Order: sequence, then structure tokens, then C-alpha cells
Amino acid sequence: MPIYEYRCEACGEAFSLLQKMGAGAKDTVCPHCGSANVQKQFSTCAVGGGSTGGAPACSSGGG
Repeated sequence: MPIYEYRCEACGEAFSLLQKMGAGAKDTVCPHCGSANVQKQFSTCAVGGGSTGGAPACSSGGG
């Protein structure tokens, strides 16, 4: 299952959730305040593609 990143429109909290493929904001509530007003964010890992030389596909080094 992939990890999706969200931002709560009510409290501004950013959070990540392990969810089934295809899950979206309509299936999600903010774990901080309980609001259902959340927006899915773009993940740098999802946009980045693959990796080479055994390096992790998602690193915190920027790009």
C-alpha cells in the first residue's frame, strides 16, 4: 500500500497515511483535528521516478 501525503485545510496540519491504491481526500480525515476538509499533496517520491546504484528512490537530500 502506498503512503499518501495530505494537508488539512481546517487546521493546516500536514500528515501522511498508508492507504489503499486509489484512496483520495474523500476517504480521509485529519488525524489532528478530525476535519474531512483535506487536500492530497504531491509527493516528491511519486514524481521522482526510480533510483540507480542501490540508492533509495526517495531521499531527503532535495533535488
